[in-house]
Amino acid sequence: MKIHDVIRTRRQTMGLTQEGLADRLGVSAPAVNKWEKGLNYPDITLLPSLARTLGVDLNTLLSFQEDLTQEEIGLFLNRVYETAQGEAPAAAFDLARSKLREFPNSDLLAFSLAGLLEGILTLLPGGTEGERQTWQEEIDALYERCVSSADARVCEAATYTVASKCISRGELDRAQTLLDRLSDTHMDKRTLTASLRRKEGKIEEAWTILERDLFDRAHAIQTTLLHMIELAIEEGDKEAAHHFSDTAEAEGRVMGLTDYAVLSAPLQLAMAERNGPRALELLERLLHSLTVPWDLSESSLYRHLPTKNETGEAQSMLLKPLLDQLDLDPEAQFLKGVPGYQELVEQYQTWKG
Repeated sequence: MKIHDVIRTRRQTMGLTQEGLADRLGVSAPAVNKWEKGLNYPDITLLPSLARTLGVDLNTLLSFQEDLTQEEIGLFLNRVYETAQGEAPAAAFDLARSKLREFPNSDLLAFSLAGLLEGILTLLPGGTEGERQTWQEEIDALYERCVSSADARVCEAATYTVASKCISRGELDRAQTLLDRLSDTHMDKRTLTASLRRKEGKIEEAWTILERDLFDRAHAIQTTLLHMIELAIEEGDKEAAHHFSDTAEAEGRVMGLTDYAVLSAPLQLAMAERNGPRALELLERLLHSLTVPWDLSESSLYRHLPTKNETGEAQSMLLKPLLDQLDLDPEAQFLKGVPGYQELVEQYQTWKG
């Protein structure tokens, strides 16, 4: 609430008339009337007495708020967009400026408004060429401000955005500097780096970055689906577990992954269901896949990634840890009673490559 609303609401709650409040403060009733209508404000020297009289602290009286919540920012963004549609982009920018002056330290508000205002500028007509250029400069200034934000989320998002803009403008050195500031966990850092390498003419490196990103994301999907299978099994939802397993297998094949990745989900499901013959069949195929060199460069998706010697060596290193895990895993002990299991384990325990 604004100060005039606070004064009126608290006065009425206390059962005071405007004259009664005026008497307590030593002012005239018309002065209180103007306060409550928002036509005038109390003298600064009256504020402590006014706050005590109304039973509120100064922050409440002055409607002071340190920062906006995410929900409040979301509601304000809706208001800015509606203003742009109903009136004009100029009105939306005025509204945004007003809120930014009210909360000058809110980097989340600044970054959120920058994105929305850029969308408005792109999608909605209005304003002269000079005005639109000024608006774009204001948007860019908001992004630049947020690059130095103490809020890690805002800083990362703004750094990515400004780096992307630098690439499109040909400011390649600055783009690299900004990319170096992004954490390696940023999900889109590699794709933006690939864009920068393309601009620099380093096409081979760009291909390698993109293919590695695709390769890692494909494996990440497999990992997520494995967890979904576990959860479905815990809930007793057999149909969902089989659906997730089928999806993992299909995704692995479409994305050109090894049999080790492709077969992990169906093997996990077969073991959870204590389906010995099915588990043994899948395990044999999976173990065999670890002994066969995998040439990524033969894949249409990963032509620029490591050769089969490098990849094959990495695969074979998984063989012993996998067998050790099977030997110790309580959930896998039933396999020891499945005909052919012991022979299979012995075969791969002695595998030398």
